[in-house]
Amino acid sequence: MGKAKGVGKRGIGSSKSRKTHKQQLRAQFESRHLDQIWEDVRKAVTVHDGTTAPVGTTDRAQLDEDLPAHGQHYCIPCSRYFVSGNVLLEHEKTKPHKRRVKSLFGAKPHTKRDADKAAGMGAPDNGRKPAVEPEVFEYDTEAVGHGVRGLEV
Repeated sequence: MGKAKGVGKRGIGSSKSRKTHKQQLRAQFESRHLDQIWEDVRKAVTVHDGTTAPVGTTDRAQLDEDLPAHGQHYCIPCSRYFVSGNVLLEHEKTKPHKRRVKSLFGAKPHTKRDADKAAGMGAPDNGRKPAVEPEVFEYDTEAVGHGVRGLEV
């Protein structure tokens, strides 16, 4: 009697590989979002003198020691730091980088404000403000009376 095919395949591997880990979640939320990168690409390119971080970073005044190569080699479209200029040049030849560049030079990506507006939660549009301010009436407290519904007490 032979062993049935396909039996026992379920136990291969561990369940650990199918879980979302803390490092993956941290990387997901610490990275810059596509709408932020879209604005970074359109900023004016300034001269990089080596003392400040490149365009597109989160406004660092000095080079950061915690980043690879102190943050000198940065790919703006991919929002990634690289160890050396050669690695950055190799990265710019890859297909994911070219896809990201192509998508960033297209239409503006959706933002939270766009999503709220589509859901009907945007800023209210109350029309134009009137040119003349409406009249404000002042009430005479003695003439109104002190009773309920105009009845004197």
